[in-house]
Amino acid sequence: MRCKFFGGAIAAIILGISANAQSTVISFSDSTFQNADWVGVEANDQTPNDSFSFSATQLLAGGNPDAYRQVINELNTLQGSQIASGHLFQSGNFDPGEDGSFSSLSMSFDGISFAGNPAGAMGYGVLLEQGGNFFSVGLGQVINDVGFQTFGATGLTAADFVPFDGGVLDLSDAGSAVSLGFFVSNGTFGEPSTNEGGVDNWSVSVITDVPEPESLFLFTMGLAGLGLARRHKTVA
Repeated sequence: MRCKFFGGAIAAIILGISANAQSTVISFSDSTFQNADWVGVEANDQTPNDSFSFSATQLLAGGNPDAYRQVINELNTLQGSQIASGHLFQSGNFDPGEDGSFSSLSMSFDGISFAGNPAGAMGYGVLLEQGGNFFSVGLGQVINDVGFQTFGATGLTAADFVPFDGGVLDLSDAGSAVSLGFFVSNGTFGEPSTNEGGVDNWSVSVITDVPEPESLFLFTMGLAGLGLARRHKTVA
């Protein structure tokens, strides 16, 4: 009887401490946009002839203020299509298995659509990459020639993200590493077009939940004690 009570007490302690976790904030930001710090990816291409191409580079002037990342999206199709270039911060990664399970994400940046763009506006949003798949949350668009506008979102959860082209986003502690960035999109209205935009003052924060060190220790000791109690019960 004593060993049985001991095991039950340990189990109760485990249930109590396994829920204890602390929030960790992982933050990244960039306002200079060195080319070596960013990688461009084709996040979405709906052109029927696979004619979407893009370029991106740091410009030292013209941002909000000074340096920014210039983005040029090009399409060559006579059919209406949607495209999006993705831009991932090279050191902007988090790994749910190591950093803790994902809780929420917040991001802000400034975007612009320059005068003369045939599309009339550029769309912007949050971009995640996991396992070669891209997941996004649209934040809005900038009309041509109105200058930089600030986009932002707080408290985004895994349910807010939608895949550009398949895949399942896994932000649990069993999920693989995730790269963070933004996308720049626009459409075409039945003719080839080149559209220029840009991003400045990018920042992102990811909140993850990790067990408290004390809880991890007590949890481990509790498991060991529970195993010992069961062993004693079996012997008895």
